[in-house]
Amino acid sequence: MSCYFKYNQETEISIPKFNESNSIVFYNIHVKIHDVEWTLERRYKDFDQLNDKLVEENSISKKLIPPKKLVGNKNPEFVEKRRQELEKYLQDLLALFRITMPRVLAEFLDFNKYDIIYLLQDLAKYFSESGDSLLSVTKEYSFSALELFAISERLFLPCPDNDETNKLDFSHVLDFCSQLQILKGTPVKDTGVFGSDYNSIDVPIGRSNIIPKNLYFNLNAFRNLKAIKFYSLSTENIVDIAFLKPNLEYISLHNTTITRINQVLMCDNLHKIDLGATSNTSKSSKDTWTSVEELNFSGNLLTTIDTSIKTVPNLRILNLDQNRLTCIQNLNELPRLQTLSLACNLFTECIDWHLELGNLVTLNLAQNKLKKLLGLRKLYSLVNLDLSCNHINDLEEVDNVACLPLLEALRLTGNPLAGSVDYRPRVLARFHARASEICLDSEKGSHKELDTALVLSALHQSKIGKK
Repeated sequence: MSCYFKYNQETEISIPKFNESNSIVFYNIHVKIHDVEWTLERRYKDFDQLNDKLVEENSISKKLIPPKKLVGNKNPEFVEKRRQELEKYLQDLLALFRITMPRVLAEFLDFNKYDIIYLLQDLAKYFSESGDSLLSVTKEYSFSALELFAISERLFLPCPDNDETNKLDFSHVLDFCSQLQILKGTPVKDTGVFGSDYNSIDVPIGRSNIIPKNLYFNLNAFRNLKAIKFYSLSTENIVDIAFLKPNLEYISLHNTTITRINQVLMCDNLHKIDLGATSNTSKSSKDTWTSVEELNFSGNLLTTIDTSIKTVPNLRILNLDQNRLTCIQNLNELPRLQTLSLACNLFTECIDWHLELGNLVTLNLAQNKLKKLLGLRKLYSLVNLDLSCNHINDLEEVDNVACLPLLEALRLTGNPLAGSVDYRPRVLARFHARASEICLDSEKGSHKELDTALVLSALHQSKIGKK
């Protein structure tokens, strides 16, 4: 991201070409500040309006800009000459305002989109006018990677704000950030629609060479956060998050390419140490998220639950939907874990899961590839179980969960078993005396289903007795 204040001596502006669209000539402007560059298009009319404002507000000479021409202004030779003159005009303005660039010129050149100071001035004005009303409705706000990077970098810049009305002062941004409790981060400015409007972290922003994944930032301005939500933006872009660990209660990360949980929970640890391979308690203590009770890492590329999960000892809710998990591990380190969602993964078996999930209340295994349920038979604290859209075909497998004493809700819809004749009463019959207490596929058994289940239960028990 550019910083004209810091690199004004390394700033270049040119108009390398022009193009015509619908009989309108657009001049392609190229701006380069240090190693950051971007392009934009402007008509001669835009230049003329800029000049009028600069004459009025900054007392520049009216003669700097090339004059208007009403006839023959589409002639290629004339347009090429005007291109050269407009390029010189911008370069003259740059020389004139080398130290401090007027706001009107900065906006004309899109500095407020790509430059730290001018982008934050827009943000400061918005927060000075609307910050209180925003915070009165919700303590949540969405920042782009550019804005987070700009805020982080601005903390180290000494430049004062020279706005007489004080609306552009950076203090408005700091005041707003310090009151936020929920921070939402995205590669580009959030449009409010998850999915298609989220740019890739590898794709340059706008018409610049700025790539979101290369923007590293700290969150020192956000001192009272309770939750962070990142969409298509990795937490590994955060260089310092240690001061947030004692107070943060919720972390969510979606639509990224992370494959291991330590890329989130140890995002500011350079070496991503294996906590299982060290007995250094002071190191573990420093890395612990003491207040986090819920993690949502759905929609990523996770392949394993690594030992970094131990850094969240008070975790109650863990959502790992839509990843690439094939087994669970290290969850026995979470004694308070009550809700686990593993929908849309690659599980084909669940062997002795009670050794990992002893106190679990809710388990979601929808849309996996499970055929056998033997590994769930000792999850005695389980109340809600979602097994929808798996490969369960054998009614006998239901016995492995029907024996769970506290189970109240079971979902089997979408399995081959759910398409069999008298599916509901046959499943309810496996619960015997508790059949009326069970909510199967979000619906309690009807009188007819329960009557049928009672008969089937008696027959089943009689058959077992004979055996």
